[in-house]
Amino acid sequence: MTTEHSATLHSATLSAQSVADQRPALERRLDPQIRKLAVGVWTAELVGEELANISYGGRPVLRAIKAVVRDHEWRTFAPSVRDLAELKDDDGVSLRLHVDYAAPGSADAAAPAFEAMLMLRITPAIVEVSFSGRAKTAFRRNRIGLVVLHPTSEAGREVSAVSPDGNVTAGAFPADIRPDLVFKDIASLEWADAGTAFDLGFSGDIFETEDQRNWSDGSFKTYSTPSALPIPVDIAAGDTVHQSVSLEALSIETPDNPAAGGYDRVPFTVGEPVGTVPALALSVDPAGADSTGADPAGAAAANAGEGVQLPGLDAVLVELYEPRELWPGKLAAAAREADRHGAALDVRVVSASADGVAEALSGALGGQLSRVVRLGLFHPETQCTDPAAWTALKEPLQLAGFSGQLLAGTRSHFTELNRWIAGGGTPVPQDADALAFSLTPQVHSTEIPHIVETIPIHGVAAANAVRLGEGRPVHVGPVTLKPRFHAPGQHADGDELQDHSFTAAWTLASLHALTSEGVASVTYFEAGSPRGIAAADGTLNPVGELLQKLAACKGEPVLAATQQRVQRHAGKSLVTVYPVQSAAGLQVFLGNLSPREATAVLSLPGGANAAAEVTVIGAAAGATAVADPADDGATAVTLRPWSTTVVTFGD
Repeated sequence: MTTEHSATLHSATLSAQSVADQRPALERRLDPQIRKLAVGVWTAELVGEELANISYGGRPVLRAIKAVVRDHEWRTFAPSVRDLAELKDDDGVSLRLHVDYAAPGSADAAAPAFEAMLMLRITPAIVEVSFSGRAKTAFRRNRIGLVVLHPTSEAGREVSAVSPDGNVTAGAFPADIRPDLVFKDIASLEWADAGTAFDLGFSGDIFETEDQRNWSDGSFKTYSTPSALPIPVDIAAGDTVHQSVSLEALSIETPDNPAAGGYDRVPFTVGEPVGTVPALALSVDPAGADSTGADPAGAAAANAGEGVQLPGLDAVLVELYEPRELWPGKLAAAAREADRHGAALDVRVVSASADGVAEALSGALGGQLSRVVRLGLFHPETQCTDPAAWTALKEPLQLAGFSGQLLAGTRSHFTELNRWIAGGGTPVPQDADALAFSLTPQVHSTEIPHIVETIPIHGVAAANAVRLGEGRPVHVGPVTLKPRFHAPGQHADGDELQDHSFTAAWTLASLHALTSEGVASVTYFEAGSPRGIAAADGTLNPVGELLQKLAACKGEPVLAATQQRVQRHAGKSLVTVYPVQSAAGLQVFLGNLSPREATAVLSLPGGANAAAEVTVIGAAAGATAVADPADDGATAVTLRPWSTTVVTFGD
């Protein structure tokens, strides 16, 4: 919707039925409806209840303003727009949204735990969002209210933070991922860009800003409920929350308001080697076997399918928790999976003490600790390495025959590693062989655009880990679609995306971002359904097909794929190009992380024009790709939405 100034006032209220998107839920998630807004030189998009991609004069200002409800375990209540009213007048446009918030795991979406009225107002000078919410049932919350997402392109931007009593603190959005708060005690934030001064004001609570890249989000976040306050808080039915955010712009000079651009046909030049394919690993469900090695839940049967192998797979990762009586069965299940692929074991022990760990592992593996290529010990409360326990474990492991890498770091998010080293000052053990941390894109947001925007942060987090580890190798993973845990005792959930071709395209983009100096291995997903590389019937799903091909390329050179600029204001392409020079020839992996068809035009090294063989990843799930000759000896590869393919050019 584009709003033009008019002397006529009109309004229209859309009923719940007309607001509702009647497409299947997964289709709505992958390609949400977008309502475009434009007033003066402001542009924005309404996606669900989120005011997204707020720009001024064509320049991005805020990634989003939205309201969130999060329970005592940091789980996010699912929002849905019940109805929407629109009002246009001479000054701008207003939208009123009635939003329901369903509690996590709620079986009755028609009985939300929380409801709110969101008022959005855009005029040529200001963007305003107000939130009035009411609890419909009692629950415990960690946060309720408005959050503002700032794009990561703001890194380095100088900002003045104004406190409620008027004190001004100068600061900046950080370049390196910051473990502590970026700004705190905020009533407003002020900054300037390209001749425009911006004032972002808050009311209804005290706000603060954190670096969400710690959790791989593609944003900085300003939010209410300061972290210094005790949580969780009991919420009674009928309790209310009222907050507002306003974004004002004052232009010193006329903004240029460039036209928005997009890509549907993107040229890439394949060049010289820039790295190698990292070693790849899988994890196994730690709950998949009992102390005898039996598998009552059938998890092992769902692992990668009978006879399906991933040649070149580096390791199978297994996490071991107390009690230790369960370790033999869990290690036996992991060893069977590793044997299937000819891989080693990567063992992550969660225990408060190193006492007896080496002996227990050696006994469970029949004295064959040489099968373990990596081993980490993490405290169950911090999820990080305890340096004293790590030191106490090293000698017994060596005596028991362990000769692999002894890891330090965290089994959780990068934020724990960052706080452990940079924020808390806890040193990495001097003789630690490598560092470890995990990644998941849905700690805060489950919407597809936000999941896609985590991809560049994978590489940023890995580079920061290498820096924190003073150059030590970094082992990333498990990488999972959903968090493996929010709080003690929680189990990982599956995601409807796991068997969709989207996940193959997302994983290829992730590996592209993680193919960088210092990243030694990446562990993706589990071996079996519902969180792994196999469907419920044991056959490989699209991401399983992709990892099967990539695992075989371990250590092969990865070539540069430089995107050529085609128009001044076009955005970044959502096509991943990952060329690998393998024994089979030049294999170019391509993925389309977009709900629209896209074409990559490939110019090969030296202008070569070789015959192309196309192998579609996830064809059974609907992925499609074709390759055709293009001008000047190039090859045009067209991919349907969310599709992944491998194009092999022979010698």
